[in-house]
Amino acid sequence: MAVHTIEIVLATHTGLVRQSNQDYIKGDTDLGIAILADGMGGHRGGEVASRHAVETAFSELAESQREPQSDAVQSQMWIGQALEVANRVLYDMSRSRRDLSGMGTTLIATIFRERQIFFGHVGDSRLYRLRHGRLQRMTRDHSLIQRLIDDGIFASPAEAREAGIGDNILTRSLGMHQSADIDLGVEALEPGDTFLICSDGLHGCVTDHEIATILRDPGSNLDRQVIALIDKAIDRGGPDNVSVVLAKPRIS
Repeated sequence: MAVHTIEIVLATHTGLVRQSNQDYIKGDTDLGIAILADGMGGHRGGEVASRHAVETAFSELAESQREPQSDAVQSQMWIGQALEVANRVLYDMSRSRRDLSGMGTTLIATIFRERQIFFGHVGDSRLYRLRHGRLQRMTRDHSLIQRLIDDGIFASPAEAREAGIGDNILTRSLGMHQSADIDLGVEALEPGDTFLICSDGLHGCVTDHEIATILRDPGSNLDRQVIALIDKAIDRGGPDNVSVVLAKPRIS
């Protein structure tokens, strides 16, 4: 099994407005896996979608991470397959149970191996990397706002919001169709890298600059940073469930 020594700290909070938490997170330091999902589809549907998507993807990836060797193409295929299997599980459940009809979820799955991070995502949950004090977003939101910005209709998210475009309108999710449209990525690791996976409950009300400031704090550690990030979202009113996963590979 070619995974790195890695520290993973994760936490989730219902927030101050929602009655239930439809986010679901899971990490395993031995296997080098971290996954986050933000469910939707009503009280019951959202919780079911996020939990089953994460547990299904985790089970698939756990098997792949036990393989002693793989190249970059194979590792990316594992990520894509894990998300496709999770999508099919949700799609079949939503079609067979009326109370789960229309459920779906965002999902980001990451694996660390061979001095690289491999990731796949659908939706508007995000993956960030802090390297040499600089925060970089590694995923692009699958949202209506992002599409309108990409098409040149609006110059910024703020401009789109002023025109009445909602933040929570997704253009892709797991569970809504028979097959999933998944973005895959791979990046080489460097000593000192820290990776953040978060739901829109964090990035929707805490700016990238504020996130970077918390992650750059030299007197802090991952446990304190996770708490500080969630506290910042709660201080802003906590309008949504907020989930945070921090991962720090130990490489030299």
